[in-house]
Amino acid sequence: MIKVIEKYNEIQEIINKDLVMVIAKSHTCSSCNTIANIMDNNMNHFDKIEKFNIFVDDIDQFRGEYLIFSVPTVLIFSEGKELLRQSRYFDYAKIDRLIEMFSS
Repeated sequence: MIKVIEKYNEIQEIINKDLVMVIAKSHTCSSCNTIANIMDNNMNHFDKIEKFNIFVDDIDQFRGEYLIFSVPTVLIFSEGKELLRQSRYFDYAKIDRLIEMFSS
């Protein structure tokens, strides 16, 4: 199950963890839910990373600070550093390899 970030002040604490995936979504985006479900159910090594959704409609400051121009956008962070950013079109194999590399 993917947790939802509901307050802006939670973001820094979350992205400073060892390995974290944040999926930036919108309430009106139908493909956002599909992408989140694929990430949650079909990734080989997905249990090795903490997963979070953030609705940019609710936390507009996140959209501006992290330059989210389109949704869905997948961001992977490790200890506060952005390792990967993909928007609209996703290379699931690349995401899977990155998670495996940083979690071993």
